[in-house]
Amino acid sequence: MHMVYHIEWSSTILSNAKPFYGGLFDWKSEPWGDDFLMFSAPEGGGGTLMKTDKVVPGDHPPVFYVLVDEIEPYLEKAKDIGGRVKAPKSEIPNVGWFAVLTDPDGNAVGLFQNKPQE
Repeated sequence: MHMVYHIEWSSTILSNAKPFYGGLFDWKSEPWGDDFLMFSAPEGGGGTLMKTDKVVPGDHPPVFYVLVDEIEPYLEKAKDIGGRVKAPKSEIPNVGWFAVLTDPDGNAVGLFQNKPQE
């Protein structure tokens, strides 16, 4: 638990991002719908590139997601120690749940909870 589990950032042309990151880092990637490109590193870990109309440096910083056993206690704890909830717990069908909080400086920190295995 608590490892950096997933990272996401934006791209204007996902079809260009796939060969760039694959060629640079040997990441494997697969489309996830029309607006996302999921990638994974050979040694584990990965993330998502999200399609956007425009990327302005500094306006679309990467967001990292920390793997937690249960999201709600972390959202409450973050509020108690000076953070805020930016995006409440939301389901990713067949995958799990995510939420985003901000630290006292406003930096986004994502939380990810796996869906239990059946």
